[in-house]
Amino acid sequence: MIPAGVGAANLLMGLLYFSVAALTIAEMVKGRDQRAGFSTFGVAWIALLLTCGMHHWVHGLHTSFEGRNAGALDLIAVLVGMPAGLLWVGLRVEAFRGGAGDRFVPGNPTWVGALPTLFGIYLTALGAAAVTIIHTTDSSQLAKVIPNAMLVGLYFTLAVLMARAQVHNRKPLGGWSASGLALVAVFVTCAAMHAVYVVSALGGIYGPDAHGVGVDWVSVPVAMYFLWVIHGLNKGTLRDWNSAPSMLAEQRTQLTETP
Repeated sequence: MIPAGVGAANLLMGLLYFSVAALTIAEMVKGRDQRAGFSTFGVAWIALLLTCGMHHWVHGLHTSFEGRNAGALDLIAVLVGMPAGLLWVGLRVEAFRGGAGDRFVPGNPTWVGALPTLFGIYLTALGAAAVTIIHTTDSSQLAKVIPNAMLVGLYFTLAVLMARAQVHNRKPLGGWSASGLALVAVFVTCAAMHAVYVVSALGGIYGPDAHGVGVDWVSVPVAMYFLWVIHGLNKGTLRDWNSAPSMLAEQRTQLTETP
């Protein structure tokens, strides 16, 4: 039952990532006439979505159709991350169809203040469970889990940067972005999923093969690039489509004023 559950959950997660990548590509193509220049964020985001989706699909195919073992901790990690992913995807679909694509959360409700504590409890529980799994370490898997270990750090760093942006914007806006909070939760749970993947490999539960390792090594530079983009946008050192409307207005004014 557990391998089948892990397989189905990972295949669904991969489908969600691929769907959002397709929506983002469609948005970029649809808006190319209204936006100026190259979208660094758009390309980085699409690349991240595709590599994340491929990771989940490779894992899901192995556990669903090849009889590969997967532990209960793997299933728990994917299921915990699913609600935030579904919420965020639902908002993106709404935005693509012309809707708001977000919900404003006014003030500072108790459930928002409780999120750091809930994340802490969840990660502590995963750590305690991991100790019981890797009491004996399969050293032959060490080299194979290096990219996943790097992704744990990269995704958690992204979660921290996005959480800081939410906190920074809360006071001037008077509240929170539901889409932003969901994305923070997505990256926290993604980091946790990759940590569980490392633990499962080192504990001898699941052995990564060439397909998975190859996808994860591609994911590392993509995540690094995405982190660089997010850091640049937060610091204001990187210009993207967020400044395109004003740039286009200036260009059109110059053209109309030219004799």
